[in-house]
Amino acid sequence: MVKELPMALKEGMLEALPRFPLSVNIALTGMMTALVCIATMAFQIYFPFSQGYINAGEGVIYVTALLFGPIIEGIAGGIGSMLANIFLGFNQYALGMLIFKGGEGLAVGFFGYKFRLLVKRWWKPLSIVMCTGIAGLILYLGISCLSGLAEIYGGVRPWWWSTNLFTTYFQCGWWHILVNVPWWAWLIISVCFGLLFLYFGLKVDASVGWSILAIFGGGILIILGYFIIEQFFLGLAGTNIAIIIGQILLGVMIAIPIEIAMRKITPEIFIQSYSWEK
Repeated sequence: MVKELPMALKEGMLEALPRFPLSVNIALTGMMTALVCIATMAFQIYFPFSQGYINAGEGVIYVTALLFGPIIEGIAGGIGSMLANIFLGFNQYALGMLIFKGGEGLAVGFFGYKFRLLVKRWWKPLSIVMCTGIAGLILYLGISCLSGLAEIYGGVRPWWWSTNLFTTYFQCGWWHILVNVPWWAWLIISVCFGLLFLYFGLKVDASVGWSILAIFGGGILIILGYFIIEQFFLGLAGTNIAIIIGQILLGVMIAIPIEIAMRKITPEIFIQSYSWEK
């Protein structure tokens, strides 16, 4: 019994990796780690009213988890997010992001490829429910928390490029613009993405609802992570839940179209083929 355990563990790990040689999987993990780090640093939106940032790193984490599975994304998401926080000067978040974003990637990757096969007959109803829910959530959070003045930063500019190392570590990036986001913009965005995901779920791949559910399942870990870090280690009032959920929603809007497109183009290189037609 004890001797069978290492073999079962090895088989489970191999199942959770793309069918590549080990060297290729290691290189893929390094590439996705760098991509998570760069995406987190290179595009950020700050909402002064809510005092919260949204970045594109979450989208890369979800894409990697859904396409390459929990092991590669658990490593890439944790290390990539930790490095991004160190490079941007948020050292107080670095260790927490290693743990919680790594755990988030593991959860999304595991739920995304393992459990969806058990509920295949519910895929289309689940897609309808999830697409309706995500459209409503985008509309609610957009109008209530993410409207008004927004500062958008782009480009990678680590803190050591500052002319004065004693100033704040965070830099604005290579470009910086101010925009006023009206409430009706979120109405348009919510309808467009709701209909897009519904089309994916009914016409392209009925499992899209499960991908969204897996992302929100993993997103609970990052909400919990920010709350623990800020509440118990930094002495802050607690995380702005709306902003973190907004970041998860941005990740969904980035990840789902990319996942669907990549699986249609090259399904053989990803962790598992689970197309509705098959």
